[in-house]
Amino acid sequence: MAKTHTTTPATLLETTVVSNDIQVNTTKEIPSNSGPVTNYFPHLPAYSDPTTGVLSKLPRSWVPYAQLMRIDRPGGLYAFYFPYLIGLVYSACIASPAPDPTTLLSLAVILLPFNMVLRGAACTWNDTVDQDFDRRVVRCRHRPVARGAVSTSQAHLFTALQLAVLYPVTVLCFPMACVPHFLIMILLFGVYALMKRVTYYPQVVLGVPFAWAVFFCVAALGMEPFPFALPLLYDSPSQGQKYNDIETEDIGRATLAIFGANILWTITYDTIYAHQDVADDAKAGVKGMALKFRHSTKLLASVLSACQVGLLALCGLWAGFGTFYFLGTVGGVSLALAYYIYDVDLESPESCGRWFHDQFWVVGAPFITGLIGEYLTKKEIF
Repeated sequence: MAKTHTTTPATLLETTVVSNDIQVNTTKEIPSNSGPVTNYFPHLPAYSDPTTGVLSKLPRSWVPYAQLMRIDRPGGLYAFYFPYLIGLVYSACIASPAPDPTTLLSLAVILLPFNMVLRGAACTWNDTVDQDFDRRVVRCRHRPVARGAVSTSQAHLFTALQLAVLYPVTVLCFPMACVPHFLIMILLFGVYALMKRVTYYPQVVLGVPFAWAVFFCVAALGMEPFPFALPLLYDSPSQGQKYNDIETEDIGRATLAIFGANILWTITYDTIYAHQDVADDAKAGVKGMALKFRHSTKLLASVLSACQVGLLALCGLWAGFGTFYFLGTVGGVSLALAYYIYDVDLESPESCGRWFHDQFWVVGAPFITGLIGEYLTKKEIF
């Protein structure tokens, strides 16, 4: 006689029928916050609330929203925050006079919660528009909108709430010149979430708002990120100019070079990270560079990394940077990227996921350290 066992998690009714030692999993849709939700992986464990970590300490009703913000996953926060740290120290290196360390430290402190909320808004928007894709990807199937714990309208409202918090913070804590850069980044993050439907190069689009942090930080220290536009903005090209004594045109080139280097870095690590999901992405119809270059990703990453290092070297030459920068940032980043690309196992989701987290420190540490050395030299501390 057949035995039937039924369990009812939040958004799924799963029935297991056992007969003659043969087990068959069947599913049917049941109502959730966002309507019926289909389980494409009935053979895998159903969702259960976290029992350890920061999420387990929160009220149960808060957990889905904390998950939308990725509170428990710091790797993605590094992707948002590190470009701001890089942009902040780079801006200090080209400013004249160089700002005090306390100024930089205070801005870095403000930018940490700023980026936590910015990341939360971007991830919430991404999860909302990608919910149908996420249900078809093993790693993403338990995201709050995908599993039905948060409805589409609730997620849109949560995105708007986070942006409503960010805008006054930008206005109150940074110069007004930062506001257009903030709005551009928000627009670009919004566009990125839609790109995997229309192009195999969404990582290129993602790299732009991340790298735009450089322009934001230049503006935060009272400088024009696009100095070649100064004659259009002021009666005299020298007005509004707070650069060191390097030629304005060269500073503009240097800023664009470090901006481009950050874009290439994002393309590299996000393409490698996406290898976790290539099989499911192919079935779900998700486009990306990991699929496009599935069998040549390490070659692609090597070429992108070589170009990134080349742009960093040009940045240093145009900005007139010295030994600390070229040894720490240019040399250190080149060695770190080489080790990263060599060591990561693209066939192992665990390796791709672990390296996504670790490479921000392995690559990001020398990136920032060389710039700090250059800044301290400008301040004549070394």
